[in-house]
Amino acid sequence: MQSKRNRACGGYVGKLDIEKIDSSSFRSLLSLVQEGMNLALRLESAGASGGVEHPPFHFDYLEVSDGKKNAHAFQHEGFSFIVATLPLVELLWDLSQKLSRSQLVLQLLGVDRAQVRLEALHALFFQFQLSFLVSHEYTHHVHEHIDRDVIAIAGAWTEFVEDETNGGMGYQAQELDADGYAIYLVLGNFLRGEGRRGALAQLGRQDLASIEADELTLKCFFLALVSMFCSLWPENINITSIWQFRHPPAPVRIEYAIRIAQMWCDQNGSVPQSWFGAGRFRGLFSAAVGAIGGAMREQWDVQISFLRGEEGSKYDRSLSEHFDAIRKRPRTSIEPALSPR
Repeated sequence: MQSKRNRACGGYVGKLDIEKIDSSSFRSLLSLVQEGMNLALRLESAGASGGVEHPPFHFDYLEVSDGKKNAHAFQHEGFSFIVATLPLVELLWDLSQKLSRSQLVLQLLGVDRAQVRLEALHALFFQFQLSFLVSHEYTHHVHEHIDRDVIAIAGAWTEFVEDETNGGMGYQAQELDADGYAIYLVLGNFLRGEGRRGALAQLGRQDLASIEADELTLKCFFLALVSMFCSLWPENINITSIWQFRHPPAPVRIEYAIRIAQMWCDQNGSVPQSWFGAGRFRGLFSAAVGAIGGAMREQWDVQISFLRGEEGSKYDRSLSEHFDAIRKRPRTSIEPALSPR
């Protein structure tokens, strides 16, 4: 009988040959993104990884024969690999384009079609999504979520529904830990780092004052994040099996993302707590879901109803306890403490 690992790896062909991509513009984009990601990973310091020793990083794309949308972190032959399948990258590119063409999204951002190139906005949404994805997988490495004695699999989004119930609260807490640190890295770059100027230029709003610029960039980030989570989380899950999932449901990951972003803003003198009101995020969620399409509302309501019930409250307490335990695990780190309770 074929092992679970062999079944999970079925369909993986190997490293993608970018030169075989038909579209010259998409081919150039993939090369540019890969070069940028690997440059950033090469410049990573020991302090950035909390002093955790690890082989050098390499980001790459995987070719698959069955359309798998997935990302992985693993160590092999002296490298710490972060990889994404081509179908996943193509999905993110498509989602980003839909966001950039949505009239509701443009209105919510206050973007004038006459003053902003939609291609630039498209690229910005894609940058947010892929930066979060790579940072999430990076965290699996530096927070030592990975079993160093095996090759693969620490997927951020595993699309095999049958595997989704072979997890537990420890797995889910690790995913939230990876989400949380990824958010700190992405916001640090785009709100206070080298990515800030480029993002505002892509939005055509270099004139904005500091906090107003943060507000606009945060809206873009959450539109990108919500669309990604909603598209990659299967709709036909049995929510009553939540205790055995390998990843928290999309509503939970979004809720934790909001809490963690709020902590980042508190610690970095960004938008006030009042900015994170429920009404604002209902608007962001509606705009993102409206842009990407899909009949997810009914299943989403079922998940929310469960999470607000008695069993959902027990689950939330248990997940918070497991998350806190991971964050308090001894590590020689200069990272900010994350505890969104």
